[in-house]
Amino acid sequence: MEGKYYERVAIAVILAVILYAVLRQCWTPPRKSVAKSVSKEVPGKAFPEEFAKGDPDDPETVYRYILYVINHGSSRLGFPGGVMEGGYVSTEDAPKVACYVTELGGHRCPYPVAEDAGMFYTSVCGGCHGDDGKGLHGAYPDLTRPHLLGIGRRLGERRPR
Repeated sequence: MEGKYYERVAIAVILAVILYAVLRQCWTPPRKSVAKSVSKEVPGKAFPEEFAKGDPDDPETVYRYILYVINHGSSRLGFPGGVMEGGYVSTEDAPKVACYVTELGGHRCPYPVAEDAGMFYTSVCGGCHGDDGKGLHGAYPDLTRPHLLGIGRRLGERRPR
C-alpha cells in the first residue's frame, strides 16, 4: 500500500514539473527594465533616422540597430506582444546578444561572437522571441529574418499584417 502512495506522489511531482515547464515557455510575465540609466524610446522622436534609411543587408547597420533596440527598447513595430523596454541586458553584455542576434538573421557579426552569447540570448530574449529567434506565434518579431523590420523603413510605417 505504501509503495502505491509514493508512486502517486512521484507522478504528481513529474506532472507539476512538466506543467511548470510548459507554462514558462508559453507565458513570460512583463519585466521591469534593469538598467535604470537606459532611456526608453520615444516613438517617432528618439529613434535614429539612420536606421530607417539604413541598408538592411549591411551587417554593421544590422548590429548597431539590434544593439540600439537592446539598450533603448522599441515601440515602433506594433507587435501584439507590446513594447520592448530597453535594459533587459546590461550595457556590458548587450554587444554579445547583438552579435548573436545579428547571426540569427544570417548576417556575419562585424565583431567576434562571445562564447556565452547564446546563453545570454536564451535566458533573456528567448522567452519572447523563442530560443530559435522566430518569435512566438507572431506576438513578437522574428529575429531570423534576413531583413529585420525597422531597418530601411520610414518612421511612420507599420509592420505588414
